[in-house]
Amino acid sequence: MFRPVFTPASARRAVEALRPSAERMCRLYRDLERRRPACVVPEQPVEPAYFALVWSLHAEIARIRRAGARVGDLRSGLVDFPARRAGRSVWLCWQVGEPTLQHWHETDAGFTGRRPVDEDGPWEGG
Repeated sequence: MFRPVFTPASARRAVEALRPSAERMCRLYRDLERRRPACVVPEQPVEPAYFALVWSLHAEIARIRRAGARVGDLRSGLVDFPARRAGRSVWLCWQVGEPTLQHWHETDAGFTGRRPVDEDGPWEGG
């Protein structure tokens, strides 16, 4: 799948467009966690509402991916946007509950390696 390269400005615009989907994704995931059977027994029926939640969750994840982003964590609503900084591939990242995109991290660093976005940094693409 083609992934666009985001700058901080274009990722912030994408966050605004994707915020409702990311928020729904978190709610749906939490609903699924609450409804997940404690013990799976063969031949035990699963309520149809559970499958409807799974389908809705899949639709929200697909919407985020079609926009060129990836879901980093379903529970927290972490969304990463591919970017280039000083010739390296990195992720611009945003999480549900944050007012706007304010962080980035190396591709192998993850959430704990987040750093503040410097607007004038060596961002490429757009």
